[in-house]
Amino acid sequence: MAEEKAKEKKTKAVVKVEAQAETQVEAQAEVKTEAEKSEPRKPSDELKVVIALKGDRAIVGIQSPDCDPKFTTIEGGLTAALAQVPSLVVSANAQWDANPLNPKAKMPEPPPAPPAPARTQSTRRAAPAADRVQPSMF
Repeated sequence: MAEEKAKEKKTKAVVKVEAQAETQVEAQAEVKTEAEKSEPRKPSDELKVVIALKGDRAIVGIQSPDCDPKFTTIEGGLTAALAQVPSLVVSANAQWDANPLNPKAKMPEPPPAPPAPARTQSTRRAAPAADRVQPSMF
């Protein structure tokens, strides 16, 4: 009996400590998120430019660390895409300075599932015994 109570107390203590740890992690995440919102974006010297060609169209993607990528479709081949890359980089940097990440989508809550239909007992009568007997085939 004493061992069971000691084990139960230990289990409760572990659960309590885990709950406190989760609360601290959530609080730290909130503080970090608030700090990120208040600090302006630090310009990075790292930049990735991706050009995908298909026919006479080019899709140009520009990405910087900690920022959402920006994509643009350009008519023309590789030459036209390369000519517009510097202006697209300037445009992307301006957008990232204003808002580096797109806001999180606020999805509506899904509607509640309809209740399962209630099962009712069948009021069908049992067939007479003569009908239930399987006829002989041979």
